[in-house]
Amino acid sequence: MNMFLLGIDGLPRWMWQQFANSGVMPHSQQLLKTGTLVPMKSALPEVSSAAWASIVTGENSGGHNVFGFTDLMDGSYTLGFTSSRTFRSKPFWAREGAGPSLILNVPQTYPAQPMPGMLVSGFVALDLKRAVHPPEELAWLESIGYAVDADMSLVEKGKQKFVDELHRVMAARCQALHHHWNREPWQNIMFVFTGTDRLNHYLWEDYEDTTSPFHQTFLDYYHEVDHQIGRILERLDDDVTLAAVSDHGFARQRMSVNLNCLLAENGFLRLKESQRPSYIDMLPETKAFAMDPGRIYLHRQGRYPGGTVAADEAESLMQQLTTFFQNASVNGQPIASEVIRGKDVYSGPFAHRAPDLIVMAAKDIALSGRVNLSELVETTRINGKHTYEESSFFVRGERLGKIPADMKVENVLDVVMPRQSQLVSRAA
Repeated sequence: MNMFLLGIDGLPRWMWQQFANSGVMPHSQQLLKTGTLVPMKSALPEVSSAAWASIVTGENSGGHNVFGFTDLMDGSYTLGFTSSRTFRSKPFWAREGAGPSLILNVPQTYPAQPMPGMLVSGFVALDLKRAVHPPEELAWLESIGYAVDADMSLVEKGKQKFVDELHRVMAARCQALHHHWNREPWQNIMFVFTGTDRLNHYLWEDYEDTTSPFHQTFLDYYHEVDHQIGRILERLDDDVTLAAVSDHGFARQRMSVNLNCLLAENGFLRLKESQRPSYIDMLPETKAFAMDPGRIYLHRQGRYPGGTVAADEAESLMQQLTTFFQNASVNGQPIASEVIRGKDVYSGPFAHRAPDLIVMAAKDIALSGRVNLSELVETTRINGKHTYEESSFFVRGERLGKIPADMKVENVLDVVMPRQSQLVSRAA
């Protein structure tokens, strides 16, 4: 085997180090002594679909074409989910010379595409049947109760039932990993824990509150993740490149603000009356609209069927919107820490599809792009949010590339597979 790439969705670098030092994750304590752990920056905005796409392709969103979980189809107001078919850059396992690979539970890989080896898609996956390549592996996965995602509705039945579900799903995924690991001499394996992200979203308040009855529940889940990391480490030879990554950091969420509602209240967005509002209901007077989590698009002539923002208006409108978001507050709290121009951060053949602005959320604030304008402050059980800073990047091995001082998700392959990254760069 050449490489094992381990994903731990949503695990902040500082938390991993803290849990390793405190004994919550003892196998990680030993692991981190054998290589290098650094903070890494997520995708912009810090959404899992774009971040995992960057990790496995080595490109930013302008290169791989994934900017979020949803996007509008070109030249229309039709909203669609992004998927493996959205990729315009090959993931490392699909590239010439990669060899047979085992790829399990990597987000943004649904539906499963033909590749040399085996792949089981991670979220968002609608149907296990279409998440498995080759399809003949489906029956065994079904026999062990393999799930493409946890049953999120169990949150409504209580935190303990929800965490029990996260444990059940993780156990089946780990069973699948070790079962299939034994069957082939894989050149590469990538396996992602995604229950950590789910846990962080709904129990972050319990992690911060050491008196909470679910504080230990939170720690116990990470202890079990660490136990599974230990099982993986036992099987890896010393000459295998081992990298471990998370797609974003995490922090407390106390309020979720609907940016489209804010834009509408201040005259930038106009919708016609509708029982179920969507982007197709935007009136020509609309100047700008939002998509999750903080993507702002000008309603440009030529880009959208009813767009009215002319090219010579765009600069002044972006300046106006930047000032607006920088000064905006809800319930006395600033909503933005920074407003970034898309053209300054995206590069590649699909950079023209990027948002015009990216609003980075302020402390304690999450940003939404829902088109339902009934709530400025959204009701949600989520109490933990993604952060751009403090993703985790760990690596040990030989023949590695240099870790950049400003490590980002799109740099992962340059470090762990520098020769392949160089060959792809030359071919491009």
